[in-house]
This record gives sequence, structure tokens and C-alpha cells, in this order.
Amino acid sequence: MTLVGVYGTRPDLLPRSMVRVVRADQQSDRRLTWVGRPGVALLNLDQHLRYERESLSRYPRNPDGTIEWGPVPDGLVLSSMDSDSVELSTAIQHATPNAGSLIFFWGSLAVPTVEMGLEFTVTHLSDITESVPEFWIYSPSDRVVVELSFSGVVTAANMPVDMDDRGTA
Repeated sequence: MTLVGVYGTRPDLLPRSMVRVVRADQQSDRRLTWVGRPGVALLNLDQHLRYERESLSRYPRNPDGTIEWGPVPDGLVLSSMDSDSVELSTAIQHATPNAGSLIFFWGSLAVPTVEMGLEFTVTHLSDITESVPEFWIYSPSDRVVVELSFSGVVTAANMPVDMDDRGTA
């Protein structure tokens, strides 16, 4: 199966506070479709790939998809702590003070990447963590990634600079 055939096919796995079912428009071959609730945008594959290139793809990755933090320069890591020792919403707000919107990536490509504001995120964070134990948040305006790993570690880091960012190729 191709990426096009897999990506975003399971929005039903997102918390109900984020998505709802609506009647599909007449152009669709389906009667019902999933949409984001107000404040939540389900991203299409092109948007997902663009944000992934800007964020997660810049870090070394483990086979399970998590970021391999060992090779990441210490100067980029803003914080790393056990989720039991920190209020997750506070950690996200601290790491992304300029966030206009946050991009959420999930452990499965079948679940569509979503974009939501910081306020919506903070309000619905408990629903998210109950439904999805592992995810990544990217703040385009802060150029920061926050990873909540399955093991319960919350790590926030600035984006690595790549050659294109310095204006040279």
C-alpha cells in the first residue's frame, strides 16, 4: 500500500474532542467523513510532508520513529524530563512561547497530522494523552519540537540548523 493509501485513513483514532463525523459533500463517494472540530485542522498529505520535512526529518530517528536524542547537540535540547515530574501543558507552553499553532504528529501515519492552537492544545491535552501515548509537537513559529515518548519522557528541543537555513547550499 502506498503512503497516499495509508495517510490519514484513521481519524477515528483521535480523541472525540478533536474530531467529528459530518455528512460528506456531493463530490465524495462516501456519505460521511471526519473533520476537525473548531480549532482543529486535519492536515492533508502534502501539508503533513511539508511540516515533517521542517521538523522531525531534521533529527536522527530510532527504528520505532522516536527521536534519537543522543546525537542531538546538547545546546539544542531545551529540557528533558519524566512526564510524571512535570505538568505537560506547562512544559509545552514554556517550550513554545510564541506558538500561533502547533502541529501534532502521531506514531501512525494512518492517523492524520493535526494543527491546533496552543489554547486548544492546553484545554484538550488530557484527552490527547489518554488516547495517544506517544506524539510529537512542532511549533513552526518557535522552531521547536516537543516529543512525548511512550516511555513517558518529555523532551523539547530547538530545530537543528541545516545548510539551507544559513543561506548556503
